[in-house]
Amino acid sequence: MSLEDIFLKVRRVFLITLIFAFILGFFETLYTVFGIGKAKSIIELLNYFPFVEKDIFLDRISSIGNEPPDLALFLISTCSWMLSYIYTEKSIGKYLPTIMILFLTYYSGSRTALIVIFIQLSIFLYIITPKQQFFLIVQKGVLIIFSLSLILVIFESDKVLKSVENKIESLNFKKNLTKNISNQSRFGIQYASLQVFKDNPIIGVGYGQQSFYSRNYYPGWAKKRNYEFKELYENSAVKSFPPAYNIYTRVLAETGIVGFCILLYFIIYVLYSLNKHLRIHNKDNFVLILILYTTLFGLFLYWLQNDTFKIYVLWLSIAIFIKIKQEKIIKNHDTEKNSK
Repeated sequence: MSLEDIFLKVRRVFLITLIFAFILGFFETLYTVFGIGKAKSIIELLNYFPFVEKDIFLDRISSIGNEPPDLALFLISTCSWMLSYIYTEKSIGKYLPTIMILFLTYYSGSRTALIVIFIQLSIFLYIITPKQQFFLIVQKGVLIIFSLSLILVIFESDKVLKSVENKIESLNFKKNLTKNISNQSRFGIQYASLQVFKDNPIIGVGYGQQSFYSRNYYPGWAKKRNYEFKELYENSAVKSFPPAYNIYTRVLAETGIVGFCILLYFIIYVLYSLNKHLRIHNKDNFVLILILYTTLFGLFLYWLQNDTFKIYVLWLSIAIFIKIKQEKIIKNHDTEKNSK
């Protein structure tokens, strides 16, 4: 496949997936957030699809994911692909994929998704927009968001204001560290991983061994009034390993400074190479390179809250990146050959 074919086909698949995720997430929002009971019957119809099993409803939506963090990863992974419609299409419909992403992001309640997607959106628009127009677009965007928010407040003032208040409250990490069990667990386990690294700074304790060693370093402030440690992380009856909640602290603990430097070099090399292509601003595959740059930038930020390498879009992006590098090498070789 050519890079153009890859770009068009992958983006089309992501768009179809997003449309379905939005439809399910929209009715889930109506039911869980706005209390519209009839929306549940639509969700039950969508449950006939083999990849949908929506029978647990929380105050945050998860759409096609099992829980909100799964939806957050899906949105971070597809955000840049959907933003590309703004650059490549001419009709007013080019904004719809981005609107769907923002809608699902907001009601997923994921702090990570809110922050990462905002950064991806800012980088993407900044690169594709002439500098003199960038701030004008930001102003228009703020005006549109304000207008839509005003309409919602008029019809559902109590629920909308409470939802916004909860989102602002969720971003207060310092306050949530003592009042949010999830944050206590995350930061507590990350702290324990760093203690493992301090004891084994050169090559770490071995890949996959972080959970065995970090359990000896769980801090008291993280376990205080936290049922997750008692029922999950320190419960010998639970067979699954406790997560590290951060790939960087996990790599430090398991592979030491040697492995961490390798990972850091990999990240810097990929982002630097893509950024170099963007600065050249060659129209060939410019949009695809921009998608890869913002997608990988977002996923590397996402790794601050997740410790798995099993992210499909990460490796899809790396595969496309390798193909771009190969084509560049072949093109340079042919150029040198012709010049001789």
